[in-house]
Amino acid sequence: MPERILVLTNEHLADANAVPEALLPFIDEAQEIYVVAPTLTTWLQSLAGDIDRARVSADERLHKVFDHMHASGLEADGTVGDEDQIAAIADALADFDADLIVLRLHVPGSPEENWREHRVAKRVRSHFGVPTIVFYFDDRGHVVRRDDATEAKPGAAVRGGPS
Repeated sequence: MPERILVLTNEHLADANAVPEALLPFIDEAQEIYVVAPTLTTWLQSLAGDIDRARVSADERLHKVFDHMHASGLEADGTVGDEDQIAAIADALADFDADLIVLRLHVPGSPEENWREHRVAKRVRSHFGVPTIVFYFDDRGHVVRRDDATEAKPGAAVRGGPS
């Protein structure tokens, strides 16, 4: 089981009092958990450099995840990350040597999906030498799908960022 897990969270959860059951097997045994809540901007906000509201939303999302984890008896550290999710993960991996990345994303093609989420799982797997699991959430915050391709892609950059 992984000991150091990096969690990227893009969504709000349905149950404000617990970590989703589907995630527990991956994080229950972890010695350290680091959560990154990326700044999810709209395309226009990104173009205009207007990220203040998105950063506030990311901070709220991060603290809700901490509340969920604490309610489940888990401890976590983390930060608000860059609006580019690959950069946010690279920044986290520079200081946190994760042996598993867990992505919590909206269902692809759903109205809730942020434009920066498009193909992010594929990009993470191609940029980092860290096994990655993806959980997809519906508009009510429930896990509806999981991608278990945990093997790191051969030839991917090692830990700290894109090659």
